[in-house]
Amino acid sequence: MSPISYIKDCVEVVSRYFTSVGVEIYPLREDEYALLIAAGVDSLTIYQETYNKDLYASLHPSGPKSDYHFRLDAPQRAAAAGMRQVNVGALLGLDEFQKDVFFTGLHGRWIQNNYPEIELGVSFPRLQPQAGDFVCAHALTDRELVQSLIAMRLFLPRAGIAISTRENNELRKNLIGLGVTRMSAGSRTQVGGYALDATKEGQFEIADKSSVDEVKEMIMQKAYQPVFKDWQIL
Repeated sequence: MSPISYIKDCVEVVSRYFTSVGVEIYPLREDEYALLIAAGVDSLTIYQETYNKDLYASLHPSGPKSDYHFRLDAPQRAAAAGMRQVNVGALLGLDEFQKDVFFTGLHGRWIQNNYPEIELGVSFPRLQPQAGDFVCAHALTDRELVQSLIAMRLFLPRAGIAISTRENNELRKNLIGLGVTRMSAGSRTQVGGYALDATKEGQFEIADKSSVDEVKEMIMQKAYQPVFKDWQIL
């Protein structure tokens, strides 16, 4: 429901307080991405959800999200507009994970080959219990998630790999040494959840409710260095 003008205004406000601003929004035109970049955005996250075109059409039969190719080409348009970082991925569980991970890898390699100046990121959002009655058709085991992550690390050795709070603390702790470069912390999935004491259901269930300091400590216990993008002078 938010127009690009409103998102641009929000970015201009938060850019005064943060050295890195990312967006995870609906697909835009190249000139609209350029507008957000000029306002202070430096990274985009957009998941194709599934690379199975027929399945995608059944999940989004109408509305602005129904254009498969417009969504598929969104990372390219952002890269062409000058986005510093672009993050792609599939919602694992919609289709057989091997297929969507395979095509995510091909998509990422194409972006790297054609826009070598950008930082490519790959995420592995595994479908978790969520609001509504949607049923996950191809649920992944932990072992299959690890297989996907390692395969991607071998195929795209320069790419960043993110594991979100969709996964539980114990699993995330053990994934750190397998090539993960980004971990979220203190996440909320309710609309307005960071500003309000939201009690309504979020978009999906958060498995790791650890605070930022707790995740930082977990990373150090695994003999890795937690790095925040906060070293630039505003």
